[in-house]
Amino acid sequence: MAQSERLITATTARLAFTLFAVAMSSQAVSPLLLYYTNDLRLSGTMLTVFFAVYALGLVPALLLGGAHSDRIGRRAVVLPSVFLVVCAVGAVEAAAAFGETALILARFLQGLTAGAVFTVGTVWLRELAGAHLAQRAAMVASGVMAAGFASGPLVSGVLVQWVPWPKIVPMLLPALLLMISLLLLRSVPETVTERREGRIRIGVPATARAGFFVYLLPIALLVYTPAMLALTIFPLQIAKTGVTVIYVLAGVSLFFVQGSAALAAIYARRWGATTSGWLAGLLCALGCFCGYFSVLPGGWPWLVPASLLIGFSGGLAMTGGLMVSDLLAPPDRRGALVSMFYIVVYFGFMVPTIFALIAGKESLEKGSTIVVHGVVALVIAALLGGPGRAILRRSAGDERMPATRAGSR
Repeated sequence: MAQSERLITATTARLAFTLFAVAMSSQAVSPLLLYYTNDLRLSGTMLTVFFAVYALGLVPALLLGGAHSDRIGRRAVVLPSVFLVVCAVGAVEAAAAFGETALILARFLQGLTAGAVFTVGTVWLRELAGAHLAQRAAMVASGVMAAGFASGPLVSGVLVQWVPWPKIVPMLLPALLLMISLLLLRSVPETVTERREGRIRIGVPATARAGFFVYLLPIALLVYTPAMLALTIFPLQIAKTGVTVIYVLAGVSLFFVQGSAALAAIYARRWGATTSGWLAGLLCALGCFCGYFSVLPGGWPWLVPASLLIGFSGGLAMTGGLMVSDLLAPPDRRGALVSMFYIVVYFGFMVPTIFALIAGKESLEKGSTIVVHGVVALVIAALLGGPGRAILRRSAGDERMPATRAGSR
């Protein structure tokens, strides 16, 4: 391997570690939130609010972070954001003393800071890899974040269930990894070498609007909207069937969701965006129907196939969306388009709260809510397999988009 290639590998590994650490910290808190919901005797709706607040914090970060980094550079956004993620973890720890208020503030800060890291860090990683490895870098970014999302709740779920001081211990490892990532980021080179003046341009670039609304928006809804079933609705309903080790079960479920998402990132790159889109919708629907059986009395083993299918679907959707985002936008608008894609992705965190507000908190305790998710996933699969597939094939006439063809490698 040439020395320059070894340097690229080393620098991308440091940035990938940062994405992993931030992803781990953002989801390690999930079983802890379930614990606080029970410990403070909060409603199931309040549990969903903790995730909705996280999504609200993500919106300004996603909307402005990528576009701002297009002007001032990737490092200038990522480095201070990671520092603030550490502060957010500290706020989670403070909830042991200050309770519900500290959790709400911590979750908002987590969203605000993690959103900037995910968006800009993904773009930075692909730029460090170079044009010839950009698609592989998209797979790496999606994979390491999914691995962080998987390991965080699994480890913290075990710690919350069985170790002393469950309000403190689970977040210590994520805090340590984040501090290490701050040291590693100092040696990662900047990729925006020319400061761009003028106003920050946010929103979807005009040249990418058709692809965004027909492909990126619907596929983004498949990433975390169904995954929120595993974070909130599945554990709430399974607990009512008499299962007692609910924190471990929630952690294991999220491990399967995010672990299979990491695996799916490999196949999404292999199959291409045209195939990954409709297949993600179909697998999501199957996962939701398995999830319906998991919340029936004695049906908790169905949680494993439900989590695997929902996670694999989300991994296909995330990687497929990142590949298409990278290819639809010009370099000076790439961060802005990825930001818009992520806004729709993380809108999924708000869906259970919206269900509770519209249909009442009882909707969180009904299996029909899970079935509705499955039916919507089938509709999205049809959209991505029809108009979405057609628009990508038309775009494939542009030499920039060879990776969207099904079966490309």
